[in-house]
Amino acid sequence: CAAGAGSRRRRAPSRYLGCALAARRGGVRKEGKGAAQLAVARICLGFLALSGCLHDLVMAGPRSTSVVRARYLMGTIFRFEAPEAESPSKTAAALEAALDEVGRLEEVLSNWRSESELSRLNAGAGKGATQVSPQLFDAVSSSLTWARETGGAFDPTVEPLTRRFRSGPSLTQSPLGDSSSSGTPSVVGWNQVRLDPQTRTVAMPAGAGLDMGGVAKGIALDRASRVLAQHGVHDALLDAGGQFLALGSPPGELGWTVALADPGDRQRPTYTLILSDVSLATSGNSERPGEIVDPTTLRPVVGRFSASALAPDATSADALSTALFVMGPERGEAWARARSDLLALFLVPAEKAGTLPRASGTLRLAPSGHFLVIAARPRDGHRRVDVEIR
Repeated sequence: CAAGAGSRRRRAPSRYLGCALAARRGGVRKEGKGAAQLAVARICLGFLALSGCLHDLVMAGPRSTSVVRARYLMGTIFRFEAPEAESPSKTAAALEAALDEVGRLEEVLSNWRSESELSRLNAGAGKGATQVSPQLFDAVSSSLTWARETGGAFDPTVEPLTRRFRSGPSLTQSPLGDSSSSGTPSVVGWNQVRLDPQTRTVAMPAGAGLDMGGVAKGIALDRASRVLAQHGVHDALLDAGGQFLALGSPPGELGWTVALADPGDRQRPTYTLILSDVSLATSGNSERPGEIVDPTTLRPVVGRFSASALAPDATSADALSTALFVMGPERGEAWARARSDLLALFLVPAEKAGTLPRASGTLRLAPSGHFLVIAARPRDGHRRVDVEIR
C-alpha cells in the first residue's frame, strides 16, 4: 500500500491470494492444544485454494510479529491474527479460545448438521412455539431485524428454497417455487416468524425453516471478538472465509490491510482498503451460482457482480452484503444512501481483460496514489462508518 502525500513511509504487507500460502509460509503455528485442528486446517486451506473456493476477498499475509490461528469451521476457514504483544503464548491461547467459541456456535446455527439446535428448530416448524437457547434466539432476532430493515431483501426464511438448492442440480434458470407449488411460497416470509422474548420461544408455520447462512459467520466473528476482549486482546484481524472483522490496528499501522477481489476472477486482487474497528463482508454468485435467492421472486439472483457492505459489526455486514446483492447495484446504492451505519460497494467485471472492475455504491474509491482508511467511530450515540483518504 503506497504512502499518500505527507504520510510516513509504511511497510507494505506481503499479499497472498489464498490462505494456503499463508499456512505454508509459517503463518499457522502448530503449538498448543489446537495442533490437530490446525493440521486439518492446512489441508483444507490447500484444498480451498486449489478448488477456487476463496469467496470474494483476498487477505493480507501474516506479519512477522503476529500470532495466527486457523480452523475449519462453518464450512470455511476461520483465520484469526493478532500482534503477539508481550506474551505470544497468551495471545495464541486467546485466539484458540475465540475459535472454540465459533465451534460452539456452529453446533447452534448450522443447518447442514441434523443435530444442530437450528436443525431441530426447523424440524419442529408447525408444532407450536419452541424454546431455544439465548444464542439462537438472539441470532433469529437479529436476522428478522435486518429482514425488516431491508424490506425483505435479506430473509432467513428462505430455508425451504436453499434446501432445494443443496439437494438438487443448478436452479439458476428456473424459479424455486411458484403459486402452484406445494406450499413453498406460503412459508417464505420473515413476518410469519413469531418471537416471544419473555419465554424465549420461536414459532413458525408448518413447512417453514430458518437459514442462518447469511448471518452466522458475522455472529461468530462478533462473539469471537468478545472472547478476545475478555483475554485482553483488542487488536486483531478476524477472517471468516472472506468476511473480515478488523479490531484496532497492528502496532504502528493505520489499520488492517485487505483487498477486494475481482468478481470475474476471485484470484485477482483489485482495490485495497485499510480497516479499523469495522467489518467488511462480500456476497456474489461466482462461487456457487444460484445459491443466493431473492425472497420476493423466489428465484436465484443472477448477474456477474459482487456486493460488499462495511458496517460497525460483523453481524450487520454479513446480512447487509446479502441484502445488497439481492437488491442489485442501482436499488442497493439508493437504499444505502439513506444510512450512516453502512457503506456499500458494487463491483462489476471490466469488459477489457486486465483492467479493474467497475465500481459503484456509496463508498467512493481513493484516487491513484492514495488509499482509504475505513473505521467505525462513535458519534451522536451511534457507531458510524467514516472514510479517510490518505
